[in-house]
Amino acid sequence: MKLNLRLLKRLFLIDHESEFEHDMISFILNYCYKIPNLTFEIGQKGNLFITKNTNDVDDYACIVAHLDGVNSFYGNRELVYNNGVITARYIKSGLQCGLNADDSNGICCALQLLETLPDLKVCFTVQEEIGGIGAKLAADNVSFFSNVRYMLQADRRGKSDLITHTNGINSASKDFVKDIKDVMSKYGYKESTGTFTDIGVIAEELCISGVNISCGYLNEHFYAESCNVDWLENCLNFMHDIIKTLDENNKYYTIEKQKPNYISSTYYRNYIDDYPSESDYYNNDIPCNKCTTQDCMNCDKQF
Repeated sequence: MKLNLRLLKRLFLIDHESEFEHDMISFILNYCYKIPNLTFEIGQKGNLFITKNTNDVDDYACIVAHLDGVNSFYGNRELVYNNGVITARYIKSGLQCGLNADDSNGICCALQLLETLPDLKVCFTVQEEIGGIGAKLAADNVSFFSNVRYMLQADRRGKSDLITHTNGINSASKDFVKDIKDVMSKYGYKESTGTFTDIGVIAEELCISGVNISCGYLNEHFYAESCNVDWLENCLNFMHDIIKTLDENNKYYTIEKQKPNYISSTYYRNYIDDYPSESDYYNNDIPCNKCTTQDCMNCDKQF
């Protein structure tokens, strides 16, 4: 499946920081209006619950993506596409700025899969970046998740991580991982451990297996954020093939109720990425101003 670059670029240019996701919600509702066999439910604070039922099925895979981003923007932006990598910059100053690819990339995957697959559920959550507030409310929608067999979320940096331990719990069952081993090998994914995301919140509450998947962005939450188009397209097809593979067995992949192995389930509110702040970049003479690699994940500078 080819990645819809036009859709992706449109998502990047929508302002949608936490608590101000309304423009993204409007865009998604208008985009989905043309897709047949969809039903919609708008939940608390703007969570979106979408069901596509073409074949009158009894159970579903569910895609989860969050509607908010971290970056606030201070002027008109434009996208720069170079050697398969997308970045953004302010038109007036030329300074690089973020993309909010976390989680526009996940939204793009969810919308393309809604268009492509005949039967699917999608949960779009608000306010993930300020503590998973939307996901906690979404987990209260028990009727929506009652016939969900497993959850997939594209909300991880890089290209090869399949997060099966997040939010302090084992979020995916061993059976789930075993049943997609061949697909993981085909697309170059390996099990890994994450920190926090929506599927962890929902899995912890409802005991449904969920995984978080690398989807091509790097340096999220920062001015040097980028998106590798090939990595994102690989993620999209990986998710598609997981669903097609697991459609053959109709299993419900449940997990045991677990006590998270960190101090508090709200710890993420105090989580700080290992990057200098945006204000440092724009206001101070730090090495980032002269950076040529824009690869914060592998930078040896100390701040």
